[in-house]
Amino acid sequence: MKSRSKAVAYPGLPVVFAEGFRDVKRRISGHSHASLAITDLHEMAKTETAAELIPEGAYFTLNGMPASDARAKAVSGVIHGMLALATDRTGVKLESVNHGILTGSSDSGAAALVTALDDVLELGLPVPRLVELAKPVSETAYRSLVGGLSQCIVDRDGGLKVTALKKASFFRDMNIYAVAFDGVKRFSADDLHTRVVNHKNYPKRPAEVDRRLEMLPKLLERQDLVGFMHLMENEARTVHAMFSETGMEVIKPEMKAVTDIITGLRESGVEAFWNVAGGSAVYVFTLNKHAKEVTRELKNKNYRYRPFKVADGAKAVI
Repeated sequence: MKSRSKAVAYPGLPVVFAEGFRDVKRRISGHSHASLAITDLHEMAKTETAAELIPEGAYFTLNGMPASDARAKAVSGVIHGMLALATDRTGVKLESVNHGILTGSSDSGAAALVTALDDVLELGLPVPRLVELAKPVSETAYRSLVGGLSQCIVDRDGGLKVTALKKASFFRDMNIYAVAFDGVKRFSADDLHTRVVNHKNYPKRPAEVDRRLEMLPKLLERQDLVGFMHLMENEARTVHAMFSETGMEVIKPEMKAVTDIITGLRESGVEAFWNVAGGSAVYVFTLNKHAKEVTRELKNKNYRYRPFKVADGAKAVI
């Protein structure tokens, strides 16, 4: 029987956003969504969670400290729920550490948590069950669990169906450059979720999202990465306009300057696009053939960037 395990999971980035809640307590999104898992080229942007079986009790630390944020109760519920599934009565000590994550880490944290517990307790649960278990911690944990590009379809009754759309290797011709702005004040994910639903256009979002999700498989079937990046940027523009118009300006002026540079490059014939989640980083997307032009422009404008790529799903490494 195993006594220790360690799992890694990589953070996510929305392609079709999951803004808004249908059910806050159950963390059910207001509509369907799709996401990428991403990491830097050396796969150092990640959450690592170590699990060790102990005689009794359940202990969890995040970055060396006991978890005390709003999601600590949800984490405790996940741990005790998975312990209850184990054949033998036992306890567990979990230590979770985030490394180099630029935007939110709840998705990779939730994914690494359930993956480490599943492995050390030898439960052998399928991914859909792990998604269900991780959801109380993060409604987008699926993207870090599945990896690559995945989607979560929310039906009329709040039921969820998670599907892997493309593996990370499908995006090998796509480059990602993360431009981070340290010190920029950010809104919490829950603030964004709960306030954006008051926007006058929010009732139209499910239909708009469905149209974009219907387009995704067609673009992927044609291997149209340019079309994919265009759809992603259009979605980001839509959602961030809603955020801004409800008093939550996520894209601060210094961040907008980067998006303007990318828009200008595209107008000059360079196939480059941008995305911003809820944090203080702008992600620049382009194809291999335009990488030198994009990085040259960022360097000329004195922006430091970090190369990223699409990542695989969560996994146990010990």
